[in-house]
Amino acid sequence: HLLAVSLSYIHDCFVWAHTQINREEHWQFVLANFSGVLCIDEVHDSGRTILFATDPLNDFTVAFQFVEVNDQPHMDDFLQRLKARGLQVVVAISDGSPLYKDSLQSHWADIEHQLCVFHVIKEVNKLILDGVRAAKNSLRRQGNKGRKKRPGRPCKRLQQQRQRRQGMSKKEQATFIWEHQYLIVRKEEELSEEDRDDLARLFAITPRLEVFRRFNQKFYRLFEKGITQQQARYRRTRLVNNPDYLDNPLLARAIKKLAKDKFEKMIVFLAWENVDRTNNHVERNNRAFRMLQKTRYKRRKQHTIEKALELDL
Repeated sequence: HLLAVSLSYIHDCFVWAHTQINREEHWQFVLANFSGVLCIDEVHDSGRTILFATDPLNDFTVAFQFVEVNDQPHMDDFLQRLKARGLQVVVAISDGSPLYKDSLQSHWADIEHQLCVFHVIKEVNKLILDGVRAAKNSLRRQGNKGRKKRPGRPCKRLQQQRQRRQGMSKKEQATFIWEHQYLIVRKEEELSEEDRDDLARLFAITPRLEVFRRFNQKFYRLFEKGITQQQARYRRTRLVNNPDYLDNPLLARAIKKLAKDKFEKMIVFLAWENVDRTNNHVERNNRAFRMLQKTRYKRRKQHTIEKALELDL
């Protein structure tokens, strides 16, 4: 209607919309629709921390809370508020932060704590790729040895003849490993025929990469859907006692991330029909908040951010 709308008027509309919110109605909705599964995570924004809790099965945000410091007392206070409101949590999903280690059981005695498998996979794959890069660097160093080439323009035909006789040079092999390192941690069912050929070339160049590939595939099978918790425990036992893996320093470090007590928290989802093995739901919630901040050029004040989040509920 060709109206010249001022920023202050838009802000007044924003504040008016917030006054229409009935927080008690939202909480009654939460209690009536909560599935019993809770995802918890933190999001950091310009030195501040916001604690988020979501329901991944019924897809809604349960609660959030601003905290001055991301520490144990503030986390305990957040969980205590959820419990005081009458929230009955059966399974909680979180990352490996120590803030959740004992706090969850102190508020809900019979709760099962599922550690986010994605974070564990990410840490283990980083160690595996460190091993691949070490193999690549070793080949590159070998390629730097020998006499320096004389100055002058090399004959292209002679170079091609030499490459046909010798195959790839050490530097070329190192480059090939660098460009195809992702294949070492790619799942078997996701490999194309071309990927399988490239993987075979990787093993031909450096056979020691095979042990990283074997470990990676067996590691994925620990969290395979459809198996029982007991089957996962048997697979873990075989994995952590394999001498080929224990003799490799990087894989030995990866095995330490599968400590028995920690592993039990990674496989909680196997005993449930619809519990997720990651906290991706609350992570998506965090990304939505960051997008909200970006598109609004960063709301600066705490009370303004809280109003925006409550409107988003």
